[in-house]
Amino acid sequence: MAKTNLKKVYYALGNFSPKGINRHLNEMISFAGLDMDAKVWFGSALLVSLLFGIVALLFAWIILEILNPSVLLAVFILVFILTFSILYLTLHFRVEDRRKRIEHVLPDALQIIASNIRAGATPLVALRMAARPEFGPLEEEIKYVTAKSLGIGSFTDALLEMSKRIKSEVFERTVALFVVSMRSGGNLAILLENAAEDILESQELKRELVAGTNMYIVFIVFAVLVGTPALLSISIQFVSLVSSLQEKTIGSSLASEIGLKLGSPISADFLFQISLLTLILTSFLVSLLIGVIHDGKELNGLRYFVIFMIGSLAIFLLTKEYILKVLLSAVR
Repeated sequence: MAKTNLKKVYYALGNFSPKGINRHLNEMISFAGLDMDAKVWFGSALLVSLLFGIVALLFAWIILEILNPSVLLAVFILVFILTFSILYLTLHFRVEDRRKRIEHVLPDALQIIASNIRAGATPLVALRMAARPEFGPLEEEIKYVTAKSLGIGSFTDALLEMSKRIKSEVFERTVALFVVSMRSGGNLAILLENAAEDILESQELKRELVAGTNMYIVFIVFAVLVGTPALLSISIQFVSLVSSLQEKTIGSSLASEIGLKLGSPISADFLFQISLLTLILTSFLVSLLIGVIHDGKELNGLRYFVIFMIGSLAIFLLTKEYILKVLLSAVR
């Protein structure tokens, strides 16, 4: 009963979603293999984001004792957007994971279907016999298609519908080729075997391309996690030393000669805040870049964003607070 009432709340909140977003979410949920209404997903994500935003606002107000309404509103909005984005990315990653799993086993499935057809089975029977547990999501789709085809539905229409539930150009082209060959009366077994070989060759080529770019990825990760935090820490330490030197030499002839003046436009505190923002922004952009290099899709790289951000900030603070101070004290 409580679950039903909660679903009604989700659906009521989901009515606030625009038609375009609702249509897009319907596609994403279908690609992810979920049995859920888009309005229910949007409503649940909206409610969770609101709760996290309220908790963050209360934490900033009660624990951190922040009384500025503008700051509290900014905290609420930021946490709300961040939570909703994470939930959407979770759905996106599920879609991509399903696509990768299906594309990985697709050549084996095509070869099995071709073997069944060579053994004398009809395309429908050959497809049904190819449904194996190790194929994962593809097994579920094959069972759905064959079950629908045994009823009043058309086999070719069911195949084309299956290709619309998986966000994969490779799978969609393969299904279209399967349907065209069936309608034209071509040699389906040879066609499926050739398609399986082409997919295997393209996957091998992609693996070689990824292996060839691994060195660039390692260099980029090193620059984000070590190089940039270290340079920013050195910059802050240098500004701190200059500020300390200013305080000791104010009013002396040396200060006027080398141009040291009180009230430098860049302070160590300001540079520290800029460094934190720079590291967060750099981690975000680099995660997008790695997604493009590795998978050809920017959003796929966002799964590394939190790791890069935490790692770079930790090395930055560690270098600033301990390593540089130890080295400077040793030199002195």
